[in-house]
Amino acid sequence: MPDHKAFAQKHANPRLGMILMISMALLLPVMDSIGKYLTAFLSPGTIALFRFIIQAALFMALLGVRRQLDFPRLHLRTLVLLGGIICVVMLTLMLGLSVLPLATFIAIFFVEPLILVFFSILFLGEKVGWRRITACCVGLLGALIIIRPNYATFGVYALMPVITAICMAGYFTITKQLQGKMDGIAVQGWATLFGSCFLAIAILAGTMSGIEDLSFSWPQQPHWGWLALSATIGVLAYVLIAEAFKRAPASLLAPFQYIEIVAATILGYLVFGDFPDALTWLGIAIILGSGLYVFYREQYADQSPD
Repeated sequence: MPDHKAFAQKHANPRLGMILMISMALLLPVMDSIGKYLTAFLSPGTIALFRFIIQAALFMALLGVRRQLDFPRLHLRTLVLLGGIICVVMLTLMLGLSVLPLATFIAIFFVEPLILVFFSILFLGEKVGWRRITACCVGLLGALIIIRPNYATFGVYALMPVITAICMAGYFTITKQLQGKMDGIAVQGWATLFGSCFLAIAILAGTMSGIEDLSFSWPQQPHWGWLALSATIGVLAYVLIAEAFKRAPASLLAPFQYIEIVAATILGYLVFGDFPDALTWLGIAIILGSGLYVFYREQYADQSPD
């Protein structure tokens, strides 16, 4: 089990890390709610594009303040790849939110930490025992329980959170390989910038092809404020995560991510009048239980790979 006291002495206090992580988990559903709200006025592709452009500008400004704006030639290919992945993440996020209830989307998306375990085995060579693998499979079963009735209602849009989760797990796997080689905020900033370029290409192609969800539409004056707020929350959430992990071990912080499901459920009900049905709650409980078990086993990873 990680020694939290030793970690705190070397870095900062875990209590502050937990507060930062909880703040992030409460902020992200607000960002997603704004995106879902804007789909009533703009295409999902347009929302994704402008949010990413604003987000990239904010990251570049932050890197400028930190004097870290040097062009990343050494890791350029990796950052371009990350930009492509995060472009898909943003598109599937907005496409899914345009039709799915907020809590349902977030609940299915939270198979991402479980998929990340499989990616860690396949691409990072990490050793994971049968208990964690079984927990991950059970968690994926929970996602299927939620997806099945929603697929009948919403069609392919019900798969968007799964694609988002797979891509985010891939994104985190690659960024983990860059740890110690490049600053985390710089990685996020350049990936977002390249992702904006990919999104612009996708929107241009969608507009020319007549694909409604990817067609360009110019935001009206009230929409700019919401787009800016959404992008600002996205940048702030990433900074909160980065600062939280500097102050407390991952095994302590990871379970607090699930507060996001609670916050999304409350916001979904208050803003959109959506509330998960019994089958969705069953799937959420399975995903939550599986995820928490995986995090619990992570605390003993140094002692046993099981």
